Amino acid sequence: MGAGGAMGGDNMTVVKTALLPPRLGSGIVPRPRLIQNLPMPGRKRMSLVRAPAGYGKTTLLQQWRMSLSERGERTAWLSLDRYLSDIMTQITASLAHNVPEFQHALNERGQGKSFVTTEEQLVTCADCLTELERDVTLFMDDAHLLQPEDLRVFQRFLTRIPANTHIVVASREAPNLALARLRAQGELSEIGMDALKFTAEETCELLKASSVDGLCAEDAPALVDQTEGWAAGLRLATMNMVRNQKGAILDVSLSGSNSIVADFFAEDIFGAQPADVRDFLLATCLLERFTPDLCNAMTGGTDAREMLDRIEAAGLFLISLDEERMWYRYHGLFAEFLLRRLTDIDPDRIAQSHIMASRSYHRIGLMVEALDHAVRSGEQAWLAQLLDDSCEKLIYEGKILYVFELAKALDKATIAGHPRIQLAIAWMELRNLNFDKARRLIVQAEECIANQAAEGLCPEAEAELRFLAQHRRMMLAGATDDFLTVDEIAETLMKQFDEEHTFLACSVYGQQIRAQRERFRLQDFERNEARARTIGRQSQHKFAFISQKTIVGKTWFAKGDNDAAIEALEFGYGQALDFAGEDTAIAAFAALPLAEVIYERNELSRAKSLVDRYLPRARAFAFADELLAGYLVSARISFNDGDSAGAIKTLDLARSVGLELGLKRMQMKALAEKVRILLRSGNIERAARLALLEGIPTDVNALKPDINSSTTDEARALVRARILISEGNLNDALALSQRWKQFCQHRGAMRSLVRWSLIRAQILVLACDTRAAQRSLRDALLAALDGRSVRIFLDEGPHIQQLLEDAYGSGPMTNLPVDLYAYDVLNAFTIAMGTRASVEVDDLADQETGIDGKMTGRELEILSFVASGLRNREIGDRLGLTEGSVKWYMQRIYDKVGTRRRSVAVDRARQFGLLQ
Repeated sequence: MGAGGAMGGDNMTVVKTALLPPRLGSGIVPRPRLIQNLPMPGRKRMSLVRAPAGYGKTTLLQQWRMSLSERGERTAWLSLDRYLSDIMTQITASLAHNVPEFQHALNERGQGKSFVTTEEQLVTCADCLTELERDVTLFMDDAHLLQPEDLRVFQRFLTRIPANTHIVVASREAPNLALARLRAQGELSEIGMDALKFTAEETCELLKASSVDGLCAEDAPALVDQTEGWAAGLRLATMNMVRNQKGAILDVSLSGSNSIVADFFAEDIFGAQPADVRDFLLATCLLERFTPDLCNAMTGGTDAREMLDRIEAAGLFLISLDEERMWYRYHGLFAEFLLRRLTDIDPDRIAQSHIMASRSYHRIGLMVEALDHAVRSGEQAWLAQLLDDSCEKLIYEGKILYVFELAKALDKATIAGHPRIQLAIAWMELRNLNFDKARRLIVQAEECIANQAAEGLCPEAEAELRFLAQHRRMMLAGATDDFLTVDEIAETLMKQFDEEHTFLACSVYGQQIRAQRERFRLQDFERNEARARTIGRQSQHKFAFISQKTIVGKTWFAKGDNDAAIEALEFGYGQALDFAGEDTAIAAFAALPLAEVIYERNELSRAKSLVDRYLPRARAFAFADELLAGYLVSARISFNDGDSAGAIKTLDLARSVGLELGLKRMQMKALAEKVRILLRSGNIERAARLALLEGIPTDVNALKPDINSSTTDEARALVRARILISEGNLNDALALSQRWKQFCQHRGAMRSLVRWSLIRAQILVLACDTRAAQRSLRDALLAALDGRSVRIFLDEGPHIQQLLEDAYGSGPMTNLPVDLYAYDVLNAFTIAMGTRASVEVDDLADQETGIDGKMTGRELEILSFVASGLRNREIGDRLGLTEGSVKWYMQRIYDKVGTRRRSVAVDRARQFGLLQ
């Protein structure tokens, strides 16, 4: 045993500053979440606080000590130093200095006597602790400085201390003590790096305490991400603010290559390591995550396991990623520092290291890491080979945007020799609605495949590439509304499916369902949907399932089953959120069709929220269906809120996008909605001119459905039918609506059937055939009953409301399902019209012009005749209109003044100075 130190506290060879905790600087953040979970004295033999430098170990010990002292507990402090006396001398001195009772016990044993051996000193110290009546906690900071002999002595001391003594040790590395035994005995409490990391809330407190002007709580999450909660990094960040000339903070970011951080790492961490450790760190710093085998591949050695154990034990910012301690990574800032150091020392080594890392990751199947390093290496041939091998699989995993970005690192000449990459880019261009680019890429890929086949490409590889090219042609056809081609290619591809093509099978079935929906071929939908669902479950590709559920949801909507539509779209939306997160283009894929269905259920608030949130993102990753759904819902909500101009602007944008992309279906459906809104607003002449300019046929026979009719044809027919009604050409309108009603009923397109039944009912009202109008209304109610649609009735306006009031507004109520549903729709009308009337009254109170600006000249002219006592037929004779047209104008007037009575309409017009 070595010689001990002096017995008396005044004679011990220990610097007194080591016996006092360091002075707390300004801006210290209390950490109650840690303090409240620490063991009380007497419950554990030892607590170990272990983390790399700068994680706030010393500060935590100080706060812990203060909290115990405030409760009257006895504490002692010892800042360890490898150059001071042996460990027992330091411990004895700390206890003697901080605990008077311990000093008294020492004095009782002979003050001034020197210990002969360390063992004698250890036994004396333990005996003195035993005599204390109160618990004592000894805080020992910087235990990583202890020498091996001191650690052996400290281990013996740990086994001798009495139950009233608790020792708290802070260290950068795991001390060579019998920790496993203490854990097994329940005598060890451990606090590691993860627990010491600052949370966003604690970072907010740090920013407040730093007294740096311009910092705010909103900066905290970004700083936590950059520093990974490293306390010293957060402090350095507040010292490294980038400001403009006026002193405003421009940047609160921090990196490991920043001089203030690099100096810390260089002085306190990196420079203190042996040469072999420094070389290992530099050789492996490029790896985002690594195993011993990967490290051996980078260093060319065989001792990576041993090196990693040394680095981990030394607390060198190495983070274990699994319980088996096979996967690791470096702290982000430390890795950046190492990379900067490697660049400064040997810049030519960087590219070669990236190639080595890429090949190493590739060997163990980590393609994303392999591709990332291939990009950074600048080696085009290797990157192209990797991307060609993996692009399809990455797309199936939903990483199509990632593939697209990787492809940007390749020059055109390199891409030209890789048809898989060309076809992958083509798919992304389709998602970006760049149809011409996609078409060119598919053609180029097909030419490349033909050339490779001529040069000896094996038949299996050729067949696979031609299969992918056909799939992209089908996707292009679907994107450009060439639904006949989609159907033809889909049938061909289905004959070639195998277990490796489950993702593409999902895509093919989805596109076929979509094509058949838009061509009113819904008879086989449920069978096809069941097959698609089975394939989707087998594929396990969430990305494909999102698209499939969106298409299926919209098809259920077309069939009138809103419950099934909502279920499918909610599921797809949930999957999209789980897969890509909120406020993403992928989430918009399901969110906008969902908004369309819940709008139909009259859930306007949520529908508006989804559209406002996702329509701006849909252009980045969508097909026409999703964009169109968003535009239509947005326009309808604007119109319902009294913003006709806003609604028209949205629909003009939709038509502009459709024109830009050559999508006639988008143009026609937006036109149909615009015409509806214009007519509801009384702009008959403008609506008629618009239909003429868009080339809508005036011959109704050219607009009647046939075996090949599509939803685009239906939109054209809707435009003409509404124009015919407004012009009083009721016979042609009735014939056109009747044919479309029969067609939709035969094809199972229940939503379209409801719409045409309602249009037919309005025509019959204007034709004074109220009984037939009521029958057509009931047809609409029966067709919409299962889906419980609401807005399709409300959006048609006052004629439908009047019919509902006449049929269900008085008399005894029945319990028939269709009648109960009709009462609900009528109630929704009452609420909607009440809200709209309230808005209009508020507008009138704020505007000098009252409702004058809301009425057309024709409407005011007719209202003046009503005030004079003329009947509808007489007004028609005066103006050259049919009686039905006059009725149509009267419904417009009623809608605007908020009444259904002629006398009240006249009174309100006089009240606002519109009539004398």
